[in-house]
Formats: sequence, C-alpha cells, structure tokens
Amino acid sequence: MRPDVCRHGVSWFLIFAVLSLLLVDASADEGLPPYVRGKNYRWILKESERENGITYMGAAERLRTALNRLKKGEKIKVVTIGGSITAGQGCVDAPNWPEYLFNYLQDKYGPDKVTGSNGAVAGTLSSYMSVCHNMHVPKDADIVFVEYTVNDFQAPNPTFTNNIRRGFERLLRKLHLYPKRPAVVMVNSYIWYTSQPFEGAYWNNAEREFSEFQSYYHIPAVSVKACCYQKMVANEPGFSVQMPRHRNQHALKGVSFYFDPIHPDGVTGARVTAELAMHLVDKVVAGLTVKPLSPEEEAVPPLKLPQPMIPNNFESVSDKCFISQHFTDTVVGKDGWEWINESKTERPKWGFVSKVPGSVLKIKIDTRATAAPLTAGGTAVAGQAGVSTGEVLVELAYLKSYEHMGKAKVECVSGCTCNAPVLDGHCVERNSQLHLFNFYVSQAAECIIAITVLPETTSGEHKIKIAGVMLSEEAGHQDGIRNTAAVEYVHDISSRGGAIFEVKNHAL
Repeated sequence: MRPDVCRHGVSWFLIFAVLSLLLVDASADEGLPPYVRGKNYRWILKESERENGITYMGAAERLRTALNRLKKGEKIKVVTIGGSITAGQGCVDAPNWPEYLFNYLQDKYGPDKVTGSNGAVAGTLSSYMSVCHNMHVPKDADIVFVEYTVNDFQAPNPTFTNNIRRGFERLLRKLHLYPKRPAVVMVNSYIWYTSQPFEGAYWNNAEREFSEFQSYYHIPAVSVKACCYQKMVANEPGFSVQMPRHRNQHALKGVSFYFDPIHPDGVTGARVTAELAMHLVDKVVAGLTVKPLSPEEEAVPPLKLPQPMIPNNFESVSDKCFISQHFTDTVVGKDGWEWINESKTERPKWGFVSKVPGSVLKIKIDTRATAAPLTAGGTAVAGQAGVSTGEVLVELAYLKSYEHMGKAKVECVSGCTCNAPVLDGHCVERNSQLHLFNFYVSQAAECIIAITVLPETTSGEHKIKIAGVMLSEEAGHQDGIRNTAAVEYVHDISSRGGAIFEVKNHAL
C-alpha cells in the first residue's frame, strides 16, 4: 500500500489539505491581518515579538545619523543585498521582504523621500558580493541591509580564517566605507526543513558566527529565529512548519511560514522578516525623538574602521567587478572592437565584439589585493601587516558558442605581468553563454591587459566577445567566482535599467 494513502484509500495529503483549509479560516477569524498599504500598517508580529527579533542594537550611531536625515525631510536611499531569500524566491503572490520594507518607509515618510534598491542575487555567497558590491550597491546608499545567514554556511573551517568568513568581513568593511558612510544592518534569516543535524535545529546557520561581526563592528541586527522560532514550534497560523506552502498553495496560504524548504512565503515569512527591519527603523526614529542627534554628533564624521577582526583581512582599495556598462570604464583601447548589443530579444547581450584577426582590446585595471601601501612602481610592500604580494586571479567574462567563435591571445602589456593560455570561444555543445576565463596577474595600480584576436580558429570564423572582468581580493590560488550563471544574470539585469543591478528590473 502506498505510504501516502490510508487504509480506506483516502490520501493523507487530502486529509491534511482539508485540515489546512480549516486552519486558514481559523487564522482569518483570529485576525491574521491582511496586507494593505498605507500609513496605518497592521502588524503580524506583536511589539514584544518584534523586540525579541532585535539581536544587536548598540549605539546605532550610523543608523541614527541616516534616519535623522529622513526625519528632517531629507531623501535617503535604502539598499538590500543577499541571496535568494532577499531576491524574492518563494514570494509568488505577495511582495518579497525588501518590497514590504520599501513600501512601509515610503508610505510613512513619502515616496519622494525614500528610494529602495534590491541588489540581491540568488545562489550567491557574500564572497561574490564582496567582489561585485559596486554592481549591486549604489554609491549614494544611506542604509544597507545584508542577508547572508543561510547562504554562507554554518561553520566553515578553519573557524573564521576561511574564504567564506573572510569575504563576508571584507564586504562589511567596504560597505562602511561608501561615500555617505552608510549604516549597515544584518538581517538573519532561518530555514527549518533542511537544518542539520535534524529538522528544526535552532543553531543551524551562520548567525552564531555573524554575531561576532555584529558586536565587533557594532552592526544592528534582526533575527527571524530569535523572534519566531517558538511560534514555528507551536505551528501558529502564519508560522506553521508542518508543510511548506508549495505542497498546496491555496490551502496553506496564510498558514505556512515557508513557501518551499528554503524560502519564506511572501504572504507570511517574507512579511514577518520585513516587519523586523521595519520595527528596527521605527525604534531608532523614536529614539531620535527622545534623544535628538546633537550638533556635535552631526558634525563629527563616522569613526574610522578598526583593524579587521580576522587578522590582516583588509578590504581592497579599488572596485574588483566590471560587468556590462561598468566594463566599458576599464577599456583604454579598442582597435577593431565594437561595444554592441547582439540580442534579438528584449534580453540585452552587450559586449565588446571583434571578428577580425589582429584586432586588439585593451583594458586597464587595479590588481592590488589589499588596502596596504605600494611602492612608487605599484609593487606591494612586503613585510607589513595586511599586505599581500603574490599574483591575483583575473576572470574575463567571454562568450562561448558552438558557431562563429575564434581564439584570442591574452597578455599583460603594461604595469604588470601574466602568463595566460589562449582563449577559445568555440564549444561543441549547441549553446551560447558567458563563461569565465581565468589567469593570474601580478599586482599593480595600473595593469593593462590586451586581448588580441588570433588568425587560428577551430570553427573557421574569428568572433570574440568580452563582456566583463573580475578580480580576486586576495593573492594566491583562488576559486574565483565560478558562478557563471550569476554573472550572466547580473550582466543581463544590470543592462536593463542602468549600470546597477536591481531585482525589479528583471520584469523590464
């Protein structure tokens, strides 16, 4: 007998669906508030639950400064970055949590006073964002909400001195150094079903280790599990973890916290996540009424960053990611190359293209790995804390296709040295997509790399297309970004609505 069918031939799933419908009715009777935009927002969470969700506050100096500008009627820009939870997966018929947050702030302070920007990319770690933050976070950001608790693994080894935590710390440091010295806020998500060593394990994410960064850098933080874990255990309406909603979208709407085993449902989990961020903002604004920002506080620029918590884990001195329109800023010579959009659909496919052997594209990049001082010649000074002197990984985003493609020579022609293999754009499989061409380069403030179309070809033709370049932050052997799907997606979306990647532009 099938395990999902009971003795009399009735599906257990059908029985659960009927019970879930009853729960939906019950939740409505209990007043699970519908989402209606406006100044009189109706909260799902009680104030005490929202307070429990604030896991670190500190003095919140940067957040007070940013929200003081908003309180005075000035415009601010609020940015969110993270993985698929922040990007909105699971929100099939309701907003994602950044949208709830942006809507709340715009309804309360005016749509002309708050601009929201969601730069999250599904399936990426904070180490990707640390390299490509300039593609996702506008330079005029006032507040940046960061969500990587689920994506960044629970406890990579060795503790903290690993590439995942090192990349996360560098990301935090870079965000703090943006021109407006923005407030950084951590949003700590939680997944129930795929927890280890058992389903619903409370400690199964990176939040415990992230708390060290929160206290070290005094970063305000909110936590889904701190707020809501006991409500999940009790399977309260809207917080039920008996079954994710995708198993029965109609019956479990408003009941299940999650849409699938990983992502919060837009109606419940995403809205609850947003409410934690909304409450944090309200709390700080209320504090400004009780204790206004003094003229001395406004006049004093934000404190300099302390030494890295992880020894010598300094942030890089320059941007490391140039995709789509950003890539054009690196080009210093394009003999025989043209910046064109080859798309035959609404999805843009920009890149520098050449079909003529001997054509040379030159790009200039800063290949220094840390914020450490360099010599006049651009070589890293050895023997100083935080200084790295080895070669760094460079990744060229190039088109690989089964037709028309040729080969190119990649060489360092000024300021730096490298020994790159030949780039071959031809592949046997019948597909066409961006790939990453990896090679190592010496460190220099101004490194000029030339890409020359070769007469040799596998396909019989000579087309080469280059769409971007990325650099590692640390010297020595590195895994690199690897995630070619993310690079192509960011290349696509950032081409639609300006140079900055924005989730909402996916619909354009």
